[in-house]
Amino acid sequence: MNEKQYVLVKLIQKIEIFAGFGPMEVQRLLRICRFKNFAKGEKVYSLGGASDEMLIGLRGAMLVVGADGRELARIGPGKPLGEMGLFTGQPRSADIVAAQTSTALILTRSDLTLMLGGNPEMMAKILENVVGVLSARVEDTNAMVASQSRIIHELEKKLAKYEGPKQDDEDDGLEGDDDEDDYGDVDDDWDDDE
Repeated sequence: MNEKQYVLVKLIQKIEIFAGFGPMEVQRLLRICRFKNFAKGEKVYSLGGASDEMLIGLRGAMLVVGADGRELARIGPGKPLGEMGLFTGQPRSADIVAAQTSTALILTRSDLTLMLGGNPEMMAKILENVVGVLSARVEDTNAMVASQSRIIHELEKKLAKYEGPKQDDEDDGLEGDDDEDDYGDVDDDWDDDE
């Protein structure tokens, strides 16, 4: 194994879904990958597109762009993009654009499926890693929702203090809400029956 291959093997082993792969397993994986160059500004993946491949950045940087056009993240070398969609089949959740001239390693679902079909041990490692990644993401999302809920609650309390208590004589917008009762002389009608 030459120095470039060694660096690639170490890089692949750091990716969560390939954690636990030995050098021979990573080399098998690298044999089915292809290298691809992207020009600055080139759209790599589109929101809603098919998730039939993943990439691992080797040089340059990629931008993750939301539906509203905002930059959500900048992904540098050594980081994967599209790895979960490769296994779940879910459509792309964002646009990916090359932030600068970039090189990536591309792995397709069909090639991965073909390779893993003959190697249940590798498949088991990947599935275990995917479950771990998804569990961590759910945990992170739950923590973020709890944090946002606390912030909303604090803002509601501050707003209530700012608005102050509601006055009795304020019009709450309900029709017929006067200080006089709307029942006319109902009390008088009761008195007449007696």
